Amino acid sequence: MHAQGVPMQIAFSKAFSRLLESRPTCLLITGAIGLHGCLLALGLPSWQCPIRHGLGIPCPGCGLSRAMASGLQGDWYQALLIHAFAPVAIAAILLILMSGLLPVGWRGSLVDGVRSLETHTGITFFALTGLIVYWLVRLVFFHDILYRLVM
Repeated sequence: MHAQGVPMQIAFSKAFSRLLESRPTCLLITGAIGLHGCLLALGLPSWQCPIRHGLGIPCPGCGLSRAMASGLQGDWYQALLIHAFAPVAIAAILLILMSGLLPVGWRGSLVDGVRSLETHTGITFFALTGLIVYWLVRLVFFHDILYRLVM
């Protein structure tokens, strides 16, 4: 394989659909997210971001829990103000939940559809790259606003 094929192979990999193939992994992720959400909703402490607490800087996902909570409550303006990737995260979590709970036939169709989308568009790679770029822009150019929103 020549050198140009490797970046394209990475960009159009099927990482998310591979995750969706594992029902136990999907259920574990869904359970962890559900527990985290319940603890936050009850005002109880949940696990802390290791990057924020270890390095003192917000991670690419800092504020995402609160943004998703705002979105799920219908306040999309606030959700997008806190973190622009809240809708993407909600969609990904819903796909993970569905993959964990759907019957085998439907789950297979879901995974096949996601795999096809990833193969033809590179959506997972571009979403993750966009998340990192978004984080860097907020960290470098909107540092004060970012810290007020997530710290």
